[in-house]
Amino acid sequence: MSSTTLHQLIQTEFDLMQQFFFSLEKENELLLSSYSNDDLYDLTELKNHYADQLAHAATERDAALSSLGLSTGRDGLIAAQALSEPLHGLVQSLFDLAEKARLLNEENGLLIHTYLEYSVQALEALGQANPANNEVYDAKGKTYAATRLKRGIVRV
Repeated sequence: MSSTTLHQLIQTEFDLMQQFFFSLEKENELLLSSYSNDDLYDLTELKNHYADQLAHAATERDAALSSLGLSTGRDGLIAAQALSEPLHGLVQSLFDLAEKARLLNEENGLLIHTYLEYSVQALEALGQANPANNEVYDAKGKTYAATRLKRGIVRV
């Protein structure tokens, strides 16, 4: 396999990483604004799709690195940078974008974790604020006392 083929594979991986990063940016925008669960679900599906494609692209790239007698993964990419100046720049751009994606993904995860914690705390506060009237809603929107639920008696 030639360094030209390797360059094409890394370019494909870089293009996919750009799409993945774009989906992370959209997720971040959604999380920082009012959003619907459907929007977030759709974006998560898109992110998973790009993650799968990136994994496949990395496998193909690693095979190309091996065929050139280089290590796989990050070490192989670093070694491949010496093959040509365009390849050097492309690999560095891939590294830079991957780091930005990692940081944004961590930020989004922290936002999601914070929202979940807030929701749990809000539910606990609501339950503590009104312990005498501890009613919950079933799937049909009808109320029943939580104590009945604990005892296994549910009358709808």
